[in-house]
Amino acid sequence: MAGEIEEKNDWKVVLQFFIVPLGLVAVLVGVFFGLQVLRSRHPDPRATLGRLKGPSRFLLPWAGDPKRWQSGYDLSLLVRSGPDDGAEALIPELVAAFRDAGGDLKLRRYLALALGRSGDGRAGPALREGLQDPDDATRLFCAWGLMQIADRSALPELRAAAADPDPGVRTMAVFALGQMGDREGAGALKTALGDAAIGVRWNAALSLARLGDASGEAVLIGILDGGEAGTGQASGTGQASGTGQASGTEGAGDAAAPLNAIRALALLKDDAARAALKRAAESGRTEELRGAARLALEAITAEGRDRLP
Repeated sequence: MAGEIEEKNDWKVVLQFFIVPLGLVAVLVGVFFGLQVLRSRHPDPRATLGRLKGPSRFLLPWAGDPKRWQSGYDLSLLVRSGPDDGAEALIPELVAAFRDAGGDLKLRRYLALALGRSGDGRAGPALREGLQDPDDATRLFCAWGLMQIADRSALPELRAAAADPDPGVRTMAVFALGQMGDREGAGALKTALGDAAIGVRWNAALSLARLGDASGEAVLIGILDGGEAGTGQASGTGQASGTGQASGTEGAGDAAAPLNAIRALALLKDDAARAALKRAAESGRTEELRGAARLALEAITAEGRDRLP
């Protein structure tokens, strides 16, 4: 009996001095890590920029610092979160960080992306400088960023970028010229219609159609009829950065390419465009394609009726 009482007392001591404290520690550790997770999901822009600008402690500084890469990536997400998150006030410092990134290619790419996503015109000069960067992906993101912030003062540089050595940069440049409505860039777009890369030709034709110019109509009809479809995406558009097709651009092999060709032809409204749309409406490869072509024809017809005296 005495032995049983002594054994129960031993368990009380273990419970009181070991198990309960360990349980409390486990709860506190769980709360700590939970708060860290929540904090990481909503990082502070100022603190993130501070980590980016802080001294690198990476063992091989000439190879780049993954912590700074992570901060650059976080900033590329934070600057587009909204005007109330404090990121807007950091644009001048972000511009300085981009210029000071030196030979750290990955960091410069993330910062170029962040500047573009900011939509802030103050990023324009740095992005225009970035169009001369030796890194293909950085130039591509800078062209994309100038389109995002609608920096019309950069149109001459974007026209020049339409002849960039990298096909991905050329693709983005001709797409940006169309998106920004650069009628003075029609000459560069017409030259791009003869580019060796199908993605460049395709986006040049789209951009010309947005400007009401039918010079690229044959390319659009070829995409719609399947003559150039499946020949591959814009070479280098996404390969340079490893992030996939550059945002907003189209490759001729994209599933959406024929649908966008329909939209572009509907903007032209001439006899060749109507004939191509009629063929697609009758014998398009998919029901979605046939339906889109029919809707485009109906819109063109309705617009013509509205213009009758």
